[in-house]
Amino acid sequence: MFSRILGIPVLLGAAVAVPYLSTNGPDSLKQWWSSVGAASAESVPKLPELTTRDRMDPAPRGPGYEIFPVSTPLEGNPSVSLEEVFRFDVTKEWVYERWARKSTALAELGLYGVRVPLVTGTQIHDLAGSLTYFFDQSGKVQRISFKGNTGDTTKVIALAQAYSLQPQASAIVGEQLFQTKRGNDVFSELRTRPSSVLWSSSPHDSFAVELDLQRPEATVPLPSKLLPFPEVKAPATTAKSGEEQNAEGEKNSFQESMKAFFPRSRVPSEQVESLEKRDRLW
Repeated sequence: MFSRILGIPVLLGAAVAVPYLSTNGPDSLKQWWSSVGAASAESVPKLPELTTRDRMDPAPRGPGYEIFPVSTPLEGNPSVSLEEVFRFDVTKEWVYERWARKSTALAELGLYGVRVPLVTGTQIHDLAGSLTYFFDQSGKVQRISFKGNTGDTTKVIALAQAYSLQPQASAIVGEQLFQTKRGNDVFSELRTRPSSVLWSSSPHDSFAVELDLQRPEATVPLPSKLLPFPEVKAPATTAKSGEEQNAEGEKNSFQESMKAFFPRSRVPSEQVESLEKRDRLW
């Protein structure tokens, strides 16, 4: 029953299709197949097309991007020059609008820090790292700090010299040091040093950069980044060697601890004399 019902439509279709194909040729079959494919494609819903930036940067944009999309990249808008970001006349609103991601923290007493990622460009002298603006209670920038890398220190040194930083001698081999000092206090500082490992495939990481700029009228110096040298004590004028002094000190401390643990009021009288002997500990 089933084969007879299925075979009748097949025979009818073959009776119509075979003469049609024999008279019109394979081109008609291709046209018919194309029309069927076009109709099927129209019935399938189309997905939204990806923009050029989506193809280049498929990484997620952060929480809530689908609800509040932003056109600002995470590293901020490309800067024309270093002077555009290293300036003291910017506001918090300018920073918030320029970067899509910000880290906020109270880094120092009386200052409000806003940290952003910074990539100034793709040239060998451009900077890449983290940039922090420190605002006071009135909203003015009092300090700008940067920590990152570059492939050529020429531009960042020129920026430091524009803010009156002077070259200084450094105790670290290979380090370039520029500072603004008043007496022994340092108010602005630039340190650049070669990276410990240099790769030909990543020339932009050739130098590590640490830059701290403050206003010329700043009154609070920068915290010292170098640990103080340990204090050297003069040797004691005694005939005993250092090992003997250490052994005697350990012996005395042990005797004191034992006396505190076993007071003489609890020791029998016949043992008091033994406690005074130096050839025994107790």
